[in-house]
Amino acid sequence: MKGVDLLEEVKIIKAIAGETGNGISDAAPAVTDDAGAENSAGTDKAKEKLYSQAELDEFLKAQRELAEKKIAEVKKLAEMSEAERTAYSRELIGKELAEREAAVARRELAADALDMLADAGLPKQLAACLNYANRDDCEASIAAVKTAFENAVSAAVNERIRGRIPKFSSANPTDAFLDGLGM
Repeated sequence: MKGVDLLEEVKIIKAIAGETGNGISDAAPAVTDDAGAENSAGTDKAKEKLYSQAELDEFLKAQRELAEKKIAEVKKLAEMSEAERTAYSRELIGKELAEREAAVARRELAADALDMLADAGLPKQLAACLNYANRDDCEASIAAVKTAFENAVSAAVNERIRGRIPKFSSANPTDAFLDGLGM
């Protein structure tokens, strides 16, 4: 009975993943044997990337975890009534829509922040230092970055203007000009 359940789960996974017939995913990497020769014959080695066994194991582990999550989701949906499935589906769609809207808002805020940095006379590389949680936080972080940047520039300019202080020798207290006049 266990084998039948496993076979049904594999069919569910294939249906979810959109696989047909052979059960081999297009995303599966090529594998090399110990001698470095590719296992699949007739392919061009220059075009395909070869993976080590550790990389393949990591890939398979990630695929297995993804399949287990999908199986759990399918089982969860199977236990729900039609009304619960509809509500759950709407909830998922709502979450996805909210995530997309938040991503669009962050991109728009990032573009506006670049304009605000340019208006403030600051380099655009400082955009990585800004807080993009919301517009108010972004404007506050631009003000803080502007203050810090201006202070750093001012300190560097003052250091350059100050220059070096001439050194006097205390061993020869006489003045060369006065010595030349004979005084």
